Amino acid sequence: MKSQKGKILVGLSIAAFLGPFTQTIYTPSLAEVGHYYQVSQFMVNLTISLYTFVLAANQFLVGPLSDTRGRKAILMPGLLIFMAGSLICFLAQNYYLFLFGRALQAFGITTGSVVAAAVIGDIYSPSERGKAMSVYQTMVFLGPVLGPVVGSFIAAYAEWHSAFALLVVGALIAYIYNRFTLKETLPKDTAPKKITFETFKGIVANRAAFSILLLGFTQFYGYYIFLVFIPGLLDELFSVPLVWKGLFFMPLTAGIVLGTLIGGRLQTYLNHTAILIYTAYGTGLVVSIFWAFLYWNLLTIPTLIVFLLGFGVLLGVSLPSQITSLVNLFSHEKGTAMGVYNFIRFTGAAIGPLLGSSLYKIGGDNALYITLFLFLLGGALVIHLNSRAPSAKLG
Repeated sequence: MKSQKGKILVGLSIAAFLGPFTQTIYTPSLAEVGHYYQVSQFMVNLTISLYTFVLAANQFLVGPLSDTRGRKAILMPGLLIFMAGSLICFLAQNYYLFLFGRALQAFGITTGSVVAAAVIGDIYSPSERGKAMSVYQTMVFLGPVLGPVVGSFIAAYAEWHSAFALLVVGALIAYIYNRFTLKETLPKDTAPKKITFETFKGIVANRAAFSILLLGFTQFYGYYIFLVFIPGLLDELFSVPLVWKGLFFMPLTAGIVLGTLIGGRLQTYLNHTAILIYTAYGTGLVVSIFWAFLYWNLLTIPTLIVFLLGFGVLLGVSLPSQITSLVNLFSHEKGTAMGVYNFIRFTGAAIGPLLGSSLYKIGGDNALYITLFLFLLGGALVIHLNSRAPSAKLG
């Protein structure tokens, strides 16, 4: 039984990985996309923004459907839709057809992250969920960082459209694997019920859930601030060649991978509330010290690596507890709760680069990182204060 769970977890993790991986795989070729379709930079950026928007908004559809129609019943068609969107992007000679393909990709692959977390909640006992969630989260966070690395390799040796051929193959593998490995895990005795506005309101109104949603928003905002603004910082302070910039994302990725593994095991010794509070304050502390090093011109390449690694580890430790807590809080609406959670954190990821750019124009690095510190501190305070209320117990 344990080996069967592991096989299922592998298939779910692959499906969850494809979403963020697809988001960034062609970013090294954005200039080529503009030249190919003869469109402006804004229109090129729209292909990324539209994908993110559809990915976030569709959580509200996929989550409830997985709780009423079934996990596998939603995942398999989603992978086929994603495959069709990837094929359209690969073959598209017209910009608007390519844009349609991107929207279709996002619409289909939304099922990956929602269903993965719901199935883990279905098949793993509360004592086992932390470790399983850490594996799932590791794959999710490998996606946006490995995307540009693989995309750069493809751009160097093939035409940029080839990245979408790789996604077609990835979707096919995920479909076949899950088709034969994944069984329907929605409890048979679960009576189908209508998901209404009150269902969503009940999730957001729950003090413990609200704390987790806010924490997820602020941490994903911070994660994408680092992803987007570190390359410019490397230019500004160290004149790092373009070919080496990608390596500076590795400490962040390695930290998240290490943190998720630690976080899954740490749940054996600490409850979810303690883990979330400590890591929430910890990420804020890392950012505040990072800003101080920037302000006093003390930042070096080794210290930058240490800060990125530290932020990644703390974020990674926090994530399994965030998701496990939500699954435990809403045992009958796991998919819906994960849909709301993913929507909130993807919104943080989308807002990060946009708001960050505005803040940077106003006050440079000071405005960018002080604001990030205040956001993270606010999330930590809310999770801390709400943890004191008996009705807001996180686990």
